[in-house]
Amino acid sequence: MKETAGSRFIAAQRLEEHDKRLTRLTAFTSAYIIALTILPYFEKMPAHVTDLYNLITVAFSVVILVASLLQYSSGDVVNAEQHHRSALEINELRRLLLAEFNLAPQTIIDFTNKYNAVLQKYSINHDELDYSKYQVDRPEEHTWMKWPRKCQIHFQLAVEKYTPDTFLIFITCVFVALVYHGATIAAIN
Repeated sequence: MKETAGSRFIAAQRLEEHDKRLTRLTAFTSAYIIALTILPYFEKMPAHVTDLYNLITVAFSVVILVASLLQYSSGDVVNAEQHHRSALEINELRRLLLAEFNLAPQTIIDFTNKYNAVLQKYSINHDELDYSKYQVDRPEEHTWMKWPRKCQIHFQLAVEKYTPDTFLIFITCVFVALVYHGATIAAIN
């Protein structure tokens, strides 16, 4: 119960953060599209630069489309809420079990049935990565885990966490380079 609840709390946090990162990617990329669309109206630029801006605007639009579809189809916000509620209920059940002094076979069966009811109530399950993070975060409980496995888990967590941010950084660099390039060409002309 403790590990399941902990993994689900981790899953809820991961999903909320992932949704925020996709929202940030979509918002900034949208702003860059607007800026690239209106920039040629402020500075006189050659046709090939304007064409480049238009091409990059289309590429940025595709990024927005993909990020929006991923965000919509994943249902991260709803799943995060379900994970959180499930974890709260499991923790409450665990507290009741720990307070129980009479652990007769029937009592154990009753708690097992209640636990199964909570699991069935929520139609989601945390990812294996969430359970792995739970284990890494509690080395005193998982002494068997060696550093190569810990490194692998940290790498997987970083990829999961920073992929949208990496795309945003790349898109921002492209945007800055285009603006700088356009300003340089406008200054020459």
